[in-house]
Amino acid sequence: MKSLSIDIKSDLNNFGMDISLKTKAKRIGILGASGAGKSMLLKYISGIISPDQGRIEINGETIFDSSRKIDVIPQKRDVAYMFQNYALFPNMTVRENIEVVLSGSKEYKRDKADRYMKKFCIDNLEDKMPRNLSGGQQQRVALARIMAYEPKLILLDEPFSALDNDLKDKLQIELEDMLSDYEGMVIMVSHSRDEIYRFSDELIIIHNGMVVEQGKTKEVFSRPKTFEGAKMVGVTNILPVEVDQDSSIKIPDLDIRITRDDYERLDVKDRIIDFVEFKNKIKYIGVRDRDFKIVYSQSIDKNNKDVEESSFILDAKVERIYEGLDMTSVYFSVQNRFDKSKIVKKPQKNYCIKINRLENKNNLFVNALISISIDKEKLIFIEN
Repeated sequence: MKSLSIDIKSDLNNFGMDISLKTKAKRIGILGASGAGKSMLLKYISGIISPDQGRIEINGETIFDSSRKIDVIPQKRDVAYMFQNYALFPNMTVRENIEVVLSGSKEYKRDKADRYMKKFCIDNLEDKMPRNLSGGQQQRVALARIMAYEPKLILLDEPFSALDNDLKDKLQIELEDMLSDYEGMVIMVSHSRDEIYRFSDELIIIHNGMVVEQGKTKEVFSRPKTFEGAKMVGVTNILPVEVDQDSSIKIPDLDIRITRDDYERLDVKDRIIDFVEFKNKIKYIGVRDRDFKIVYSQSIDKNNKDVEESSFILDAKVERIYEGLDMTSVYFSVQNRFDKSKIVKKPQKNYCIKINRLENKNNLFVNALISISIDKEKLIFIEN
């Protein structure tokens, strides 16, 4: 049974690593901002660096345990680490870069290198030096070397970070094809949501050296449960909530309330709790920029009961418009109508909608007064 179990702590210069996780997934993505501790975690797993304390197990075998003074050297962990720059030996040919990780007779090394060079379509490059290879060719050589080594676990440290955008998609498809028949576990570290979403079955989000989210990739992207996790999966609009006196959940910044009736209709099947417990757990509401919809006064009846039950309608003013190649970002402000008796000056908060660049924007301009619709089913409830 493939498995990975980590429970470690380390004091670093700028923060402390405190990682606890268990997984049996074959394709694992680790997402986090720069400096969150993603690459450091890979170094702990591979044995390049040892944590201060804790335990690491791969497939039930202990490779690090500070209490038992176990710290298996990297060469004996059966873990392959592909660095961002692929770490090919610059003074060795393609063939030599593959054979150097193999043990056995000269003939055995040659035959195995032949097999993997052919499999990865680099047999015509065997005498070339790394400096004479393209980025894609270097990646194939690095993967051929890793697969020839036959590790239990492969670690990919931002394998596409140094590549041009037009090459990234092509090489990610190639990488997935080349790993398709590998039966071991693969962990990819990245700060790219797209790369992680396409690659992984299970997602781990790290923030300041701690795991803040773990679960099936599509589920975490769809319904993150923590503030930092929501930010990492692209939820740009995150708003604090308050429990109002009438027991509804108030979102002051958007001038809306979530009632018990709303709760009964919402997609919260993963939280089998009553409304009272639910409203006391929720600290923030997240709304993706694509889940705000612009509507115009002539196209919506705010008093329509069906509209009222399925959506929140906001009165808003356009503050800024940014045209992109494919999408247009529209920043808007919402007039806060809560607590009108209290005159409190607060900085204006702007929220973002993204719309198709080709969408008709004749009535959309800075200072335009518009209505914004939010499908209640699309709200993301954040607990921490």
